[in-house]
Amino acid sequence: MRCFILVVSIMITSCVHNIKPTTTDSVNIRSDEYQQEIDLLLSIDADNKKWEEIYLREIAIAQDNDDRDAYKFFIVEYIKIPRIPLPEWMKSEPGYVERKTATQVLRGQFMNDAGIRIIITPN
Repeated sequence: MRCFILVVSIMITSCVHNIKPTTTDSVNIRSDEYQQEIDLLLSIDADNKKWEEIYLREIAIAQDNDDRDAYKFFIVEYIKIPRIPLPEWMKSEPGYVERKTATQVLRGQFMNDAGIRIIITPN
């Protein structure tokens, strides 16, 4: 009888841990090489997006001036720009640059290479 009580008391007092780990419970540790690859990919993506904005502005100028040759040239150049499909988790990285729509590019403010703020207003 004592053995039975001992077994039952051990079963009742034993620890059971049913909590499942989540992604917020872990810490993401990256090697320096992996972080450099991420930073390089984000800088290439940011540079591509900068060129997209430039070509979108040039396309709008060509349309305003009815310059078909310039329009064709800049459309072809715009299409040639590689679009890098980034996973969602990379969009929260410090070097990520959001892609602007054509409307944002033409209506928004931007800084030129000399650091001068330029405001574009559509006609």
